[in-house]
Amino acid sequence: MIDFDMQQNDPPFTFRALQNFVAAVEAQSVTRAAHMLGTSPSSVSQQLASLEAALGAKLIERSARQFRLTRAGRLFLDPAKAILDDVGAAKVHLALADQAPPLALRIASIEELDATVTAPWLLKLNTRFPNAALSLTTGASHENHDALNSRAVDMTLSVDTVAKVDWVERHPILHDPFILVTAKDALPDLQTAPMVRYEQTLPIGRQIEAHLRRAGPVPARGFAFSTNQALFAMTAELGGWAITTALAYLGTPLARDLVTARPLHTPRFSRQLDLHARAGALGELPAIIASDLRTCLAERVLPEASERFGFLGDQLHVIQKS
Repeated sequence: MIDFDMQQNDPPFTFRALQNFVAAVEAQSVTRAAHMLGTSPSSVSQQLASLEAALGAKLIERSARQFRLTRAGRLFLDPAKAILDDVGAAKVHLALADQAPPLALRIASIEELDATVTAPWLLKLNTRFPNAALSLTTGASHENHDALNSRAVDMTLSVDTVAKVDWVERHPILHDPFILVTAKDALPDLQTAPMVRYEQTLPIGRQIEAHLRRAGPVPARGFAFSTNQALFAMTAELGGWAITTALAYLGTPLARDLVTARPLHTPRFSRQLDLHARAGALGELPAIIASDLRTCLAERVLPEASERFGFLGDQLHVIQKS
């Protein structure tokens, strides 16, 4: 039985311990939880032990071969998540009321934004919330979704191929069309020239492959990469071609020197960039941050896109809040 009548000399019940507990459960591993939280496995284990001591109950059975919640752990998991969300929402409420409490915001983004809008966007956030400590990591959309689920981050920027679930609130940001890229200033025969692909572990890779199957015939498999820079470099080296997105092209510093952007040779298709947060956990903050990001994209990305991608018309556009 869990004894919630904590006395003065009882072990402390801390917010950090709750974060470690929820992260460990979501990751199903102390080691993976430590990686997501940016700490060490020993620190996560110490926090879990401290929480179990404070509650007077074993929450997780963990060994080299086993990681599972006890009955007490299953009963405590939902209240633990609710406490984390309530505290986060309270701090955001104070921040929006100009009470300026210390506020840590952890955001997971995608590489396409790093060279274009990440810096001005974060500076805009810093001006709006000067007492906030901002941290940003870059990863694939599915990795960012997992980090949001485990509470390793507070918000993510991900594409719409990530599964839609009830616990995530979505703020549409950008409609991002796919384009063809070829070796610089060359138009190879797409029937015979090699195609360079994204890895199929990535949502963008799977989306392109599904489109190619619908359009048919599917080009022979060859090189596949997990980053835009590597994809463009190999396309240039082989004298081949690839399918990417307008945002990926604009967000890769050397893309213009390596490849030429062209209209698709297949029917049009696109993806959507959204800002995600845990539903209701941060109050109005995600909507405010999404609005700032739309402004930065409109100022920093769309003018160059209009110049370089005349063939796209208005396909690449910011999705204004309805």
